[in-house]
Amino acid sequence: ALGLFFLHLLLFGIHEAGWLPFPMPESLFGHPLHVLYTPFSAILVAEVYLLVYHLPSSFARSMGKQLEIVSLIEIRSVFKDLSVLQESDGSSLIWPWQDPFFPHIVGAVLLGASLVAFYRILPRRMARIEDHELARFIRFKRHVAALLGVALALIAIWSFGQWCLDILHHAQEGTGTLLDPNAIFYHDFFTVLIFVDVILLVTSLRYLSNYGLILRNSGFVVATIILRLSFGMEGWGAVAHEVLAALLALSLLLLQAGLQWGDRRFGPEDTGFSASE
Repeated sequence: ALGLFFLHLLLFGIHEAGWLPFPMPESLFGHPLHVLYTPFSAILVAEVYLLVYHLPSSFARSMGKQLEIVSLIEIRSVFKDLSVLQESDGSSLIWPWQDPFFPHIVGAVLLGASLVAFYRILPRRMARIEDHELARFIRFKRHVAALLGVALALIAIWSFGQWCLDILHHAQEGTGTLLDPNAIFYHDFFTVLIFVDVILLVTSLRYLSNYGLILRNSGFVVATIILRLSFGMEGWGAVAHEVLAALLALSLLLLQAGLQWGDRRFGPEDTGFSASE
């Protein structure tokens, strides 16, 4: 991330000095703070890797990583919108909510607050009795995560190639708008992630008899779909869908905790739930 930051900073300096023989997109070189866009992109790549890493071990922590990724995308979008920053000349009053980056700031703060509550409620992992069927399910999840990692690499290579071709076309023509990196990569990645979550959910029904876990994991799939839909939106529409997904995940975690409390309080024979996870 640090190396990419200095590389972008160097290219920005060369661009400002007019030493480049071709035009560069203003969305990347129109403002000094656009340089911060690059290291945030590298951090996001690391977060996506951690999402794939946590997928075999915990459905809930994978959901938390999805919310972390979206919140960081919102922060990164602030730097992208600085090129259209509205500056007041003193004769007119500009309110903060009139700036194009304001929805991204609100979205990042609300998602961050939701994550604080999410990880606060998320129960710590407890030692489980080894079971042959459960071990098979864990191995299956690891294989699925490995395939998701391969898909992630292929999507990243394809998206980066498309983005580079877009920049090359811009340099040759000197016109046009760059593709949104969120629409290029994360749109496709979350689409694949939805199918992976559904596969894991359906497979888990063979091994889980706890209603709270089944309800929670099913709701997490819905939350992932809502996050996926937010990438096709802008402004407050995207923020509303992201916050809805976060609140849904948080509510399902609370419901699971309540059902587990009832299981411990009355016993599985009274509630109809199995004590196994």
